[in-house]
Amino acid sequence: MAKKIIWSADAKNDLNLIWLFYAEKSFEVADKVIDEIIFTAESINFSEQFQLEPTFSKIEFRRAICRHFKIIYSVRENKLFIVRIFDSRQNPKKLKP
Repeated sequence: MAKKIIWSADAKNDLNLIWLFYAEKSFEVADKVIDEIIFTAESINFSEQFQLEPTFSKIEFRRAICRHFKIIYSVRENKLFIVRIFDSRQNPKKLKP
């Protein structure tokens, strides 16, 4: 699979909110969490590597897990689209496509 990764505006916003949450306690921890999420996304090697994400139904989305975060992605035209980063401790109804 091509390593072209495209982060949606929602995913970028999710990363920012996650960083801000952890930064209240420690910038170092906030940076580490974000680095782990990005590393996990960059480690996706093939489109069917992880489980299907049932919350999204129009297009086949999958989820990779990092800590308690779901990295929701799809693969199209040899590109990896990261659409959301979702804290799985929240109510799944908050996750909207």
